[in-house]
Amino acid sequence: MFPEDFLRDIALKTEFIKRKRKIDPITFFWVLVLGFGVDFLRSIRALERRYETEVNIKLSDGALYDRFTPELVVFLRECVLHAIEFQAQQQSRALGEKLNGFKDIIIQDSTIIRSHESLADLWPATRSKRLQ
Repeated sequence: MFPEDFLRDIALKTEFIKRKRKIDPITFFWVLVLGFGVDFLRSIRALERRYETEVNIKLSDGALYDRFTPELVVFLRECVLHAIEFQAQQQSRALGEKLNGFKDIIIQDSTIIRSHESLADLWPATRSKRLQ
C-alpha cells in the first residue's frame, strides 16, 4: 500500500523532506505509524529512540522534534488519502458490485447535546419554551 517510491515522492512533494539528511521519510513514516499506537510510544523522545534503533544512528537532541511541522501533517494527510483510495480500489467479494458505484460517502451525526442550564438563557434551543 505504501511503496518506498511513493513515500519518497510524497515527502518531496509536500516538502516534508527538503533535502536528504539523517531523517529518512520511509523509516520515519513507519516508525511513526507502527510505533506510536502499537508500542504505546507516547512521547516524541520515545519515537526518536525507536528511529535511532531502526536506522542504527544517533540523532542530535531534538532532531525529530523539528520534523513535527505543518509539512508533516500534509505528508500524513496525503498518505491517508492514498490508503483510502487504495482500499476503495480493492474489490470486496460480497459487496463489490453493490458498492462499486460509490466514490464518496457522507456521514451525518445527528447527536443532540444538552446545554448546561447556565447557558440555556444565552443560547436557547430552537424549539424552546423560552422563545415564546
